[in-house]
Amino acid sequence: MQKSIYQDATFANYWNERAGDDGEAYKRYVLDPLMFNLVGNFTDRDILEMGCGNGYLAAKFLEQSPQSVKLMDISMHNLRHAAEKCRDTKVSFLLHDATQPWPLDSASVDVVYSNMMLNEVADIQTPMQEVFRVLRPGGSFVFSVTHPAWDLFVYAQEKAGLPSKKIRNLGGYFRRGPAKFVMSGDSKNKPELKGKYSQEFEVEHYQRPLSDYFNQLVTVGFSVKQLLEPELTKELLQNSPGFAVYADNPISIVFYCAK
Repeated sequence: MQKSIYQDATFANYWNERAGDDGEAYKRYVLDPLMFNLVGNFTDRDILEMGCGNGYLAAKFLEQSPQSVKLMDISMHNLRHAAEKCRDTKVSFLLHDATQPWPLDSASVDVVYSNMMLNEVADIQTPMQEVFRVLRPGGSFVFSVTHPAWDLFVYAQEKAGLPSKKIRNLGGYFRRGPAKFVMSGDSKNKPELKGKYSQEFEVEHYQRPLSDYFNQLVTVGFSVKQLLEPELTKELLQNSPGFAVYADNPISIVFYCAK
């Protein structure tokens, strides 16, 4: 069974305040606009978000009048925050570990959406198999993960004598294994968090090369329609200038797949 720091109430509260009602800056200004554009239309479709976090996306899904929205997460604390944000009857909540078989009917969903979650689990085979199973024929799977090249960038800096404050225990590009993504209350965008959360949190982060994601998708049966490496946007840099240090290196990668 997967264990997650999101199952800790203190961290879940911290994450809810950090992400807010619109998501963290990188998701708000880079990932979500791009991923929504790939799907194109959520109207009258049954949507499942795998790893919904604090549920900030529910309201954005509802803007396009879907048939239903199911928010799935391993943390009851995350789902509690999500339920507080959205009480629409189209939205339901599923407390479940995505690395275990899903309690959902086959061919019952049109779109599975997942944002920076699969890079936090050791097992990507089971989630991908289950996504394929629950999708209807022609259904879409869009997800983002940390780009392995970003891990490599951080690791190369450490090898050059510049220890990272963001990720611990990284290895070379072909390493497959756990590391820790470090978060704290020291947020430039939300300085109020520093007074409430003085401790560091170590979030699960798994290294794997890009080929592991691609090959698993193909093995399961997906057709990979697009693979995108988002560049930083003006909106992100205006909101969070600190991201400029990564202007020459991809932070994430987005897969758009069809059943």
